[in-house]
Amino acid sequence: MIVPHLIFSHLIADYLLQTNWLAERKGRFDLRSIRSWDGLLLHGSMVWLVSLAVLPEYIGILWPYITLLALVHTLQDAAKPSVSPRLNVSPFLAYLGDQLLHLSLVLVFQALVGGLISPPPNPQVSRLMWVGAALIAVMRFYEVSWWANWPAMYPYMNRWRLWGYTERISMLVLASAGLWWLAPFAVIPRVVAMRRQGQPIERQQNGLAELLLGILFSVILGLAFHIGWAGS
Repeated sequence: MIVPHLIFSHLIADYLLQTNWLAERKGRFDLRSIRSWDGLLLHGSMVWLVSLAVLPEYIGILWPYITLLALVHTLQDAAKPSVSPRLNVSPFLAYLGDQLLHLSLVLVFQALVGGLISPPPNPQVSRLMWVGAALIAVMRFYEVSWWANWPAMYPYMNRWRLWGYTERISMLVLASAGLWWLAPFAVIPRVVAMRRQGQPIERQQNGLAELLLGILFSVILGLAFHIGWAGS
């Protein structure tokens, strides 16, 4: 199965490599203005190259299909600036729908192309891909999902970024080890530090919601690892 490889590559391209400038340029894409194509084409190239890079032993077989996958990803991003405003839904739902569609394409790709791969990917490598994807998810995916949809959260998320990364990774690891009940205690250092600096988290707009969702997201992801690895 190559799903973990392609989810990992998607998260790298969409979250680690996609800067604020690139996201802004993509959002300005206009089919009628070729000058607005730079961000979209650069991002599409990143998706293509990273997807090939995580499956080096299968490049000879998969490169045409990965090229098609990257093209569909790019076309979806090209349509987003004009389609999203017409959906009449909240920015968060539009964002969530966009990401779910990207991930659904990975599942379709697996169903259509997975049978061409022989021998199958090394299970240990696949496990590393899942781990890499989970780490990006609890760091950049979680962070960007907050301040991309609630811009007022940006100063707060930026100020406590390393604290947030540390606590969510800690909770992910603890839950993966079956110690899910201990994981929520990882947020205590940040709560104490904020109070000592005169910025108690309950006074930060959406601060408690961000903290609780961080706990929930990290623990659920960790439990998925725990259950998956226990059954393998």
